[in-house]
Amino acid sequence: MMKKILTVSASNSTNSINRTLLEVAASKVEGHEVAMLDIRDYPMPFFSLDREENEGHPETAKQVRALFSEYDAFIISSPEHNGAIPAEFKNLIDWVSRLGDLQNPMFATNKPVFLLSASPGPRGGATNLKTLTQLMPFWGADVKGSYSLGSFYDYFVDGKLNAEKERELTKSITNFIGEI
Repeated sequence: MMKKILTVSASNSTNSINRTLLEVAASKVEGHEVAMLDIRDYPMPFFSLDREENEGHPETAKQVRALFSEYDAFIISSPEHNGAIPAEFKNLIDWVSRLGDLQNPMFATNKPVFLLSASPGPRGGATNLKTLTQLMPFWGADVKGSYSLGSFYDYFVDGKLNAEKERELTKSITNFIGEI
């Protein structure tokens, strides 16, 4: 059965290597509907209880929450900022989680998730992937796996991954698709 898969670019950089990796990963998905959510397209003020009480929820948060509910699975590519989730992505999660039952902030309930990260350094965002793997179940997600690409510029040359990394990514995405 065809599934709807939402790819999420959690980077606010115009020239994001994580978005590039996400696009390559999305091209590996066959037999399913795939769409991309780029957080740059959904700006939101920084979350605070005072802002929520005084101004309500941003329309962009409502749009993202609605998009999340339409899809069966997610592939999320997130850079690592000082060993952590990028502030803009965390802010999006903070707002979106407030739109459900406040006692149950889950917005990805039982939905399979595959996590990606790339970095110019050798660790490939491994610390952030570990953090996201621990946090995603709190948001209801079923993390099925992850893929980290360190030393991005050594492996992504002339607009494509080298053969070894291409095979690794293809295998990871194929395994994920097989689990949804």
